[in-house]
Amino acid sequence: MHRLVIIYRFIGNFVPSLLLCTCVCSSFAQKTSDLDSALLLKIRATASQQLRAFSYLEELSDIIGPRLTGSSGADKASQWALRKMFDMGLKKVHLENWKMKRGWQRGRTRARLIAPFNLDLNVTSYGWVGSTPSGGVDADVVLVNSDALEEEVEKNASRWAGKVLLLIPGHLQHSNGFKSFAQMGDFVFAAKRARAAAIIRRDDRPGTMLTHTGPVGFPGVISPIPVVDIAREHEMLLERLLTAGKTVRIRIDVQNKFSPGAVTAANVIGEIPGTEDPEKVVVVGAHLDSWDLGTGAVDDGFGVAAVLGSADVLMKSKAKPRRTIRFVLFTGEEQGLLGSRAYVRRHQAEMRNLVCAIVLDWGQGPIRKFPLAGHTELEPAFREFFGLVSGFGDLQVDNSYLTFTDAYSFTLAGVPGIAPWQDSPTYSMIGHSSADTLDKVAPDILADNAALLALNSFWIANREIRLGEVWSPDKTRQVLARDKQLEILQLLNLWPSGK
Repeated sequence: MHRLVIIYRFIGNFVPSLLLCTCVCSSFAQKTSDLDSALLLKIRATASQQLRAFSYLEELSDIIGPRLTGSSGADKASQWALRKMFDMGLKKVHLENWKMKRGWQRGRTRARLIAPFNLDLNVTSYGWVGSTPSGGVDADVVLVNSDALEEEVEKNASRWAGKVLLLIPGHLQHSNGFKSFAQMGDFVFAAKRARAAAIIRRDDRPGTMLTHTGPVGFPGVISPIPVVDIAREHEMLLERLLTAGKTVRIRIDVQNKFSPGAVTAANVIGEIPGTEDPEKVVVVGAHLDSWDLGTGAVDDGFGVAAVLGSADVLMKSKAKPRRTIRFVLFTGEEQGLLGSRAYVRRHQAEMRNLVCAIVLDWGQGPIRKFPLAGHTELEPAFREFFGLVSGFGDLQVDNSYLTFTDAYSFTLAGVPGIAPWQDSPTYSMIGHSSADTLDKVAPDILADNAALLALNSFWIANREIRLGEVWSPDKTRQVLARDKQLEILQLLNLWPSGK
């Protein structure tokens, strides 16, 4: 049955794609007739006939599965991606290893309300957090205002010994959830010093009984005590009981494991060498790692499959760009852009030669916009590109930032870091949760995104005149300050230079 479905998809998608290609060819012919446009036509025609992107995603999500950085699953994924790059004929295919301070393995996480009545609570451990004593603990729950963590530590930490701290917003008119997140690293150590039993912190994404996982802080924060996410209804229940003056007591048992020391992770790299200026590089990337509640099909298996699919399209088209196109699958993204930041440090000497970094990591929807993250000098060129392609909807360009994707690591280094925005309305619900599975992905949308990545990266790499510029640290700082990014970076200790 599965093979019949695949054949049906092929027939159903192939014929319309040929018709679309004919329309696109006509559109190209009306706009321009130069050699570069002919090459784009060739790439588009090749893309209309390839179906590999979804098969890549099937293998990654349903055979390899979760890919937590530093785990055996992540190692399998790196070897798998390496083979795919070799098989499609990319050059200089290799792994670039980097070190992470500690590896982490999820164990069981359980919580039960035992007063004022009994109820199993829906909780999930955050990543890279500690454990309760074996067998768990019984503890009273106290409210902590997450909008004022420093003040809470100063005024109330002396009363936290043996307690579970339930973090809730202070119900201010303008609650600053991001500031709370940025302060979590310091807060968990203050809670440890106060001998708190655990922390409950609700993920601020939408959802009801669906719990999420993720980093406690950014970048790479390791918590010495348990920190768990809780379903929204259960969080609201505990808050109501405590606000009504009732004693709330829970039994919580969290059993995670840390590695005894540092672990090795790897970015996976392959490229199409440039024919005229091979030292000039366009990076096309996604992150190979995932969280471990689902299979990482959406975050960011979709991006990985689109990047590999775009590489496969370009290799099959035999189009040769003037500059090098380098495909990079990063790891450690979910722990704070660790792999992409390691890549930038390792390649610091060639930063001036990086034309841009295009990184796909915004769900499972179609690409609709290219945020320039400060590099507004690129806007006319991108509008020119939109005029050369059709069949991808109404493409837009603006000066927004998709912070905390791997593109951001390049933005901090002065390189245009572009994270194409995808129209993925359910992404916030799916990402980092058990809902992140293959069934959320539409093969035709994935194929279109792979085709658009191939066209966009080739167009940038093959332009007669280099696109954009790499900024000095001073100019980078000025632009980030102008665009109100500096406060965020300072809160997260990512400025200066994102080290």
